[in-house]
Amino acid sequence: MVFSSVIFLMVFLPIVLLTASLIYLSLYSLKSNKFVILNLFLLLSSLLFYFWGEPKHIYIMLAVTFITYISGILINKLKYKKIVLIVSIIFNLSILGYFKYYNFFMDLIGLDLVNFFLSENEKIKSIVEVALPLGISFYVFQSISYLIDVYKGEVKATYNFINFASYITLFPQLVAGPIVRYSHIEQELTYRNITIERFSNGASRFIMGLAKKLLIADTLGRVADAAFAVPNGELSAFSAWLGIISYSLQIYFDFSGYSDMAIGIGHMLGFKFPENFNYPYISKSVKEFWRRWHISLSTWFRDYVYIPLGGNRKGQFRSYINQIIVFFLCGLWHGASIMFVLWGLYHGFFLTLEKMFPKLIEKLPSVLKHCYVILMFMFGWVLFRANTFEQAVNYYKSLFGFYPEHIKESMVYLNAFAGDYIIALIAGIILSTPVFPYLRSKYQIIFNNAGSVKKTAMAGISSLMILLLFLICIMPLFGSTFKSFIYFRF
Repeated sequence: MVFSSVIFLMVFLPIVLLTASLIYLSLYSLKSNKFVILNLFLLLSSLLFYFWGEPKHIYIMLAVTFITYISGILINKLKYKKIVLIVSIIFNLSILGYFKYYNFFMDLIGLDLVNFFLSENEKIKSIVEVALPLGISFYVFQSISYLIDVYKGEVKATYNFINFASYITLFPQLVAGPIVRYSHIEQELTYRNITIERFSNGASRFIMGLAKKLLIADTLGRVADAAFAVPNGELSAFSAWLGIISYSLQIYFDFSGYSDMAIGIGHMLGFKFPENFNYPYISKSVKEFWRRWHISLSTWFRDYVYIPLGGNRKGQFRSYINQIIVFFLCGLWHGASIMFVLWGLYHGFFLTLEKMFPKLIEKLPSVLKHCYVILMFMFGWVLFRANTFEQAVNYYKSLFGFYPEHIKESMVYLNAFAGDYIIALIAGIILSTPVFPYLRSKYQIIFNNAGSVKKTAMAGISSLMILLLFLICIMPLFGSTFKSFIYFRF
């Protein structure tokens, strides 16, 4: 079940929100048990949400949740806390490693090498592939952050299993983030204030995220998919640039759209999830880009990998090594593929260069800084999107005009000259800059200075526009298939 499906939008989400609201209102006078009951309902709803898409792998998430819960209590109680922490982290990473990287490892070493260590009767004819459970990268990282924070004394281990299980399985951010730390919602698990205004803001945020996904990301994705589907050596420079520009905007609006939807649902349920994007494409350095892109992941690696490795406290050279390690792991986190590893190392390389020669970037004019970052991340997205290294190399050649136009590019042109694509491209370029927050701030000033009648009229018009946007989003869903979010596969 994905957020952009009819079953979620028309059945699951309305039932969950309505039932949660009724529970909240009916138990409003209670002080101690109200949110335990509400959290139990959210836990059951989240398990149903996950079971709908991953019935075979729900036991993995439940095992991670239970072991992490017990480990947190043991860390809090036992004298040898570090041993419990290490064992529990090894357990979580082993689960992640087996399900996410088993196929990758077996492909690397090869079947012949495996059979070399086996007897004649034990030799295997083929390696059975292990399916990747949905969202495992996210809920394992949340579990690890909880254990480390409990060990460091930054949060207290909870003895309430329902609350803890709700934190791990909470469906809005379960399968594609943002990576929510226990400290982010610790207080809201025991008490949260659900108001009409907060619910309304959450609904608006959700619809804006839905529009990002369906109207912009999916539309631009047609050209990106067509460009990367052209056989090696048969893609012209024009189509290649159109494809990578489209993909750069597609992945941003796809993932930031999901984050907006998750944050919006969180608001409607009384939770405040961390922001995950802050207009990364306006950055003027790679360092700034990573402060704005997938913020919950980059801060997770900073706090739980980079700083424990020594950060920049053990000398400049060691900080370069630590940074390369972090981005190697960041690439590997995104997927069990050499292409993701190369993508991570590519970003780590540019970040290290910026650290080594900071004045080189600082002296550049603002426009050139921005152009440098744009080219950097677009060339990086080629590695991220390509299926093989050969495809990536050929795509780079196409970008630099090595190949002439070919008949097999026709799907690129067919999609590129469609009216909805052109609108989505223009909207994507504009909305990847902070123009919307600027207009919203101006609107807020006008709204605050308006009289009561004018305020009512403005609020009504805003609500109607949001409703219209929602209707525009859902109309194509009836009678067509939807595309899953890109980050679902991580």
